[in-house]
Amino acid sequence: SRIHKWQYAEISNRRLCERLRMIDFVQLFNAILKIVRKNLIVLEAHSMSDTFEEIGIDSLDGLTMMIYFIELYGIDDQITKEWHPTSIQECYDLIMKHKTKSPSSIEDAIKNCK
Repeated sequence: SRIHKWQYAEISNRRLCERLRMIDFVQLFNAILKIVRKNLIVLEAHSMSDTFEEIGIDSLDGLTMMIYFIELYGIDDQITKEWHPTSIQECYDLIMKHKTKSPSSIEDAIKNCK
């Protein structure tokens, strides 16, 4: 089937918006990681494919981070008991699937975490 120019533009815009949401999520993820790790040296995530192991997140750090995400995204904590993400992408996918709210901005989300 043939795609009209306006349909192509709409698809491109949706992809761009999703990409920007992912970039914002990596920034938010890094900010929460810094809060969780306090004064420790923190390796930052650079992409959605980074694994928790690659950036030095242990199970306690991961659990603490999930508490922040539960609050920020209005996720039922009963759902998260079965979550065991191993990468930023898996964490993002789980949050997007179960969220009931979204922060108005990354800046507001970070302020709410401090």
